[in-house]
Amino acid sequence: MVFIHRSGNHVFLDPFQRKISWDLRHPNLINWTFERLIVQQTLAALTPRQKQMAEYWGNGMLTEKIRRIIFRLADKYNIGATKLAFVLGYFYAAVNDAFVMSMYFKYLYDTARPIQYGSNVAAVIDTPQSPSYPSGHAAIAGCSQMVLSHFFPSESASIQRKMEECAQSRVYAGVHFKADIEAGLKLGRQIGKIVMYYMKG
Repeated sequence: MVFIHRSGNHVFLDPFQRKISWDLRHPNLINWTFERLIVQQTLAALTPRQKQMAEYWGNGMLTEKIRRIIFRLADKYNIGATKLAFVLGYFYAAVNDAFVMSMYFKYLYDTARPIQYGSNVAAVIDTPQSPSYPSGHAAIAGCSQMVLSHFFPSESASIQRKMEECAQSRVYAGVHFKADIEAGLKLGRQIGKIVMYYMKG
């Protein structure tokens, strides 16, 4: 990782060597029966727009889709190649840490995906083989929201809407629970804030 460093068993430090207290609920505290009901109801009432969102954000490389957003914003605000390289460097380094930490928690908690319960869930896209909680897509989206909003503050509301759409699309796809999304966004935003603090320091 780049901004976050592992120091012993389940201990992680920020760039200033301070211990990070992760803002995640333990999955044992989540009502998974209710979570399954939300997924079932969502898929039963899925709109064409929601299906389109699930397929767009769920197929292909997520970071490539977000990179396109960065390039559009760079063009809109006439950011030159040097500054753009700086933005992209921080973006890729930050989402790397978000991805690694989401995978760390996935395998630490090892929670099942919606289709693994085998009850009225027909996923829109292929379900990843990794555990469900927290959502890696949502973690990357939350982290991207913070980093991109730092570089393009006047676009922060639009960026937040787009990244929340990305995260929510995983429920529309039937591959994640709502709790996975909430946890992933929290995790990603926490990492994004660490990166922003480092940039300001």
